[in-house]
Amino acid sequence: MFVGGKTMNSPKISVVIPVYNTENYLEKCLISALRQTYKHLEIIVVDDCSTDRSPEIIRQFEKLDLRVKSIRHERNKGLFQARLSGADIADGDYLAFLDSDDFLAEDHFRRLVSIAIKENADLVESNFVLVNDNDEYF
Repeated sequence: MFVGGKTMNSPKISVVIPVYNTENYLEKCLISALRQTYKHLEIIVVDDCSTDRSPEIIRQFEKLDLRVKSIRHERNKGLFQARLSGADIADGDYLAFLDSDDFLAEDHFRRLVSIAIKENADLVESNFVLVNDNDEYF
């Protein structure tokens, strides 16, 4: 889901990804965000005091792509506050939230932006598909 207020040909989307100890899923999540066919993105990763390898993975992706930036909470504040922290520094025309144990289809944001522009919508949401650890879809 993303929320915005401007409609233009290529609005910027700020994608906020809260992270807490999701090292087993985080790389797939970040790759799916960076491989979007819609490229006008900023990826804001909010580390909510992870104690696993998540901070290391985040640093690797910051070096890999300039669209990735991160912030780290000094203490664990929970999912809601992590989303708010990311939203506070977002400068996109639209705001999207992606959980760090989820991943996106490659044309996810292109489709949402297309609908938002066509319908002059401030809010667009999408369906989801459940996938287990064996990559089986439900």
